[in-house]
Amino acid sequence: MAGPIREYPLDRCDLFLARCKSRSKAIKVFATGDSWLAAPGGWWRGASVVNLLNDDDWVRAIDPTHPGFNVLSIAKVGFEMKQMPGDHDLLALDYVRSEFARQQRPFAFDAFMVSGGGNDFIPKIQSYVSGGDGDAHIDDAALDAIFEQVANRWGALLARLVPGSAPVLTNGYGPINPTLEPGSTWLPLLGIGPWVGPWLLQHCGLDAVHARAIVDEIMSRFNARLAALPGVAYFDLRPLVAAMPASFWHDEIHFTAPGWERVAQRWMEELDARVGRTPQVGAATLRGLRMPALAGSPSMPKKKAAPTRKPAAKPARGRARRPR
Repeated sequence: MAGPIREYPLDRCDLFLARCKSRSKAIKVFATGDSWLAAPGGWWRGASVVNLLNDDDWVRAIDPTHPGFNVLSIAKVGFEMKQMPGDHDLLALDYVRSEFARQQRPFAFDAFMVSGGGNDFIPKIQSYVSGGDGDAHIDDAALDAIFEQVANRWGALLARLVPGSAPVLTNGYGPINPTLEPGSTWLPLLGIGPWVGPWLLQHCGLDAVHARAIVDEIMSRFNARLAALPGVAYFDLRPLVAAMPASFWHDEIHFTAPGWERVAQRWMEELDARVGRTPQVGAATLRGLRMPALAGSPSMPKKKAAPTRKPAAKPARGRARRPR
């Protein structure tokens, strides 16, 4: 008889450990972060990046020879970086390591996934952007102070994650689509956002073009800081996200189901590359999963790409304005 289900995060640890036994060749990943890894996660319909990577059928639809992923995630919607280094949920990392040590079995994570920093500054835009009457400017000192705090907290997190040599990957953030409309969710009376639109479009009186230019500049500075962090393998998701159609967006910074699939595939590519795995991807298995910005890579022969477009409709079926 199965034992009682334990509370978060040990319930996730138990599932991860069980999967390690049955899927010994899967790439083992520890993930922490915010909504870009945890959402939808019950807030709206659809699978999160972690859900997709842990779905063997989804992974092997892209690469039939893939060993799969076993991702232990403690990511939470709304987390700030200050909650990640010292949060008690990092006991999951220590618990898993101790379990393998107790069983006298060698163990190490192959990679770490982190998505963090956006919640530290995106909802606080009024603290570093001021203006009115159709104009606005960034307070460089105020924004730099926030980014310095984020960088320091990243350093504290890395000290916990990297006693070994496994790479720590992060996806950065952006772009942001300033709006006055909240994202619709399937939970009654609950909206997601907006965070920056009301300040830029209403308080500062900017038009859509000027508002987007402001947030693009902020995102550019933030991504530059992440890319410069020592010990972090950064990859830029902005070209992929910018190529998504409007129907793939749920709100200012989150996506609908097909959008999360694009993000998850990009994570899959980066994880494979960082652990030294060469994808065995045929054109018939891609079937439109790549966004145009990624087309033309060496793994996708141009002549065979066209016949694969038809099945791309499958992931798109769930994108209708279903709340996420």
